[in-house]
Amino acid sequence: MLGLYSVLDMAKVALLAQQANMAVVSHNISNVSTPGYSRQRLDIETSPSLSTDIGQMGTGVRALGVGREYDAFINAQLNIEKQILGNWQAQDYSFLRVEGLFNESSESGLSGAMNEYWNAWQAVADNPSGSAERVNLISLAETIARDFNSRFNELFTIQSDIDANIKGIVDEINMLVDQIAEVNEKISWIETAGDAANDFKDERVRLLDELGGMIGFSSFEDSSGQVTVLMESGSPLVQSNKSWHLDVRPDPTNNGFYDIGWVVGSGTFTDVTDSITRGELSGLLEMRDTSISGYIDNIDKLAAGIINETNKLHYYGYGLDGSTENNFFNPFSVKTGTSDDNTGGASISASTVYDNTVLTLDDYEITFTAADRYTIYNVTENTTVTAGYVINGNNNNIVFDEGGPLRTATLNSGTYSASEMAAEIARALNNAPGAVSTYSASYDATTERLTINQPAGTGTFNIRWSNAASDADATLGFDNLDDTGALTYTSDSAANHAYIDGHDISFEGITVAITDGATGPANGDIFTVNTTGGAASNMTVNSVLVSDVNKIAASEDSAGDDNLKALAIAALRDGNYMDNNTRSFTSYYNGIISEIGVDSSGASRSLLYKQNMVDQLNARRESVSGVNLDEELANLIICQQAYTASARMISLVQEMLDELMNVV
Repeated sequence: MLGLYSVLDMAKVALLAQQANMAVVSHNISNVSTPGYSRQRLDIETSPSLSTDIGQMGTGVRALGVGREYDAFINAQLNIEKQILGNWQAQDYSFLRVEGLFNESSESGLSGAMNEYWNAWQAVADNPSGSAERVNLISLAETIARDFNSRFNELFTIQSDIDANIKGIVDEINMLVDQIAEVNEKISWIETAGDAANDFKDERVRLLDELGGMIGFSSFEDSSGQVTVLMESGSPLVQSNKSWHLDVRPDPTNNGFYDIGWVVGSGTFTDVTDSITRGELSGLLEMRDTSISGYIDNIDKLAAGIINETNKLHYYGYGLDGSTENNFFNPFSVKTGTSDDNTGGASISASTVYDNTVLTLDDYEITFTAADRYTIYNVTENTTVTAGYVINGNNNNIVFDEGGPLRTATLNSGTYSASEMAAEIARALNNAPGAVSTYSASYDATTERLTINQPAGTGTFNIRWSNAASDADATLGFDNLDDTGALTYTSDSAANHAYIDGHDISFEGITVAITDGATGPANGDIFTVNTTGGAASNMTVNSVLVSDVNKIAASEDSAGDDNLKALAIAALRDGNYMDNNTRSFTSYYNGIISEIGVDSSGASRSLLYKQNMVDQLNARRESVSGVNLDEELANLIICQQAYTASARMISLVQEMLDELMNVV
């Protein structure tokens, strides 16, 4: 049987256990409003029993340690949902700013300005000699140009603000990963010593929650209690007590906006921009580089369409003073670019528009399939483009013979379509000095090859491509070897896709030139052509017309006394000149407004849905880890009563010991 001193010891241990329990409850109550705090508990168990002469007898209670109420699965779910929520929060806020720019509820919007512009042309058509109508037209044309300038500038300002915000968030992420690494180290110290680092683990959960709102990541805890944080790209941000930082670097191919990179070692920058798909950073990147960039592209296309269609008609019209060949708006420029992934040394020149009547306003890529071969791809329409043939003084001679002296066929300089090029080859051969045979040429659109033929004549036809004076071979797709012994010769490759250093490449109204640098282009190199970039921001009325309204070409006749050009331009309002001639300018602009509305609404719905998901998961986490004051007060009463009972037990044992001492 246990003695009185054993009972006294049990009461003392119970007293200390309840005292510790009261401290834990008090800690819970104190942190009822602390973000991320997980309710703690005192883990206790029955002390080992002892064998006595009457059997096993208990020895009281013992405290094992302080645990925390925490569900790792719920927290992992919550962190992922917060990452997605951060994305939609960033997009929703940016969409509110974009929507504010396109308020078309009054005539002060761009839609109203376009209507006034077309009305002004109609007024000039009604009174082509009227000075007031012409002055009003210039004023309203300048208004629509300023409106397009403003739309671009305002959208670009939002992009720039987002870009600055990205830099700030990257700095915050770096601060958070440093703090997580520091907390990791503290947790390791405490738990290695055999204690539970509950409060530091709660602090780490709070930091991870905050980090999840900014960037997507995954995390796991190792056996030492330290957490490893990995970006979506797989690059580590935190491992044990070590952290890695992100940095930003301006991208010259994207308006100087920041790319985001993972930095390691001595500052090696690994671009991870495209791998970020969750968190506020993802939402900001999506808005800056996709949504707003797309709206700017659409506004540019609309401005370019109005400029181009107006100029096509106006250029060939006549003013009151008989002047002609004046553009109404200053022509827009075509932008070119080079892919960051190119491995060759070639560069692309600024582009020019050689024929605005066939300009598509689409975007293109020139992709090299070999060092000397390229394909032109219409990105907008997802089609392959046949390039035009550009002939100048450096590639205009074909040397041949008809079984006797060498003859030289000289091609006229110019830009030709495939069929036009075939006709020009036939003309040059038939008109070559001394030639006696008849020649024809054709183009096969399927193989993209030219065929040259002598259907009648001497019966001998040799093309001397190896002759130094014969310089049209590469342009027409023939190799540098002579073609002899036949009357028909087909080009060795798709003629208009052969690369010549510095040679013009023309297609769908555009001319560019690609030039070797230290090396030429390499297989896989891509060069971009943007036909409308900057059209809205640079839209202006021709200063020649602003200075002299009599030069406004309202007439189709050189006498300048009719209104046919003005009528034709006014009629552009109702014509379909956008989206491959399927939509009017007004319809296209309404489509832009609709797209913004749909995108914004979609972001708002996604935000609401994800917010509800986060709220539900937060409620589930609180049900497990949150502090309930009623429950804690009940536990406090239990602790108090148990403490009082333990103290009373000590008093009783003391009284019994006193009685024994008195007997002695």
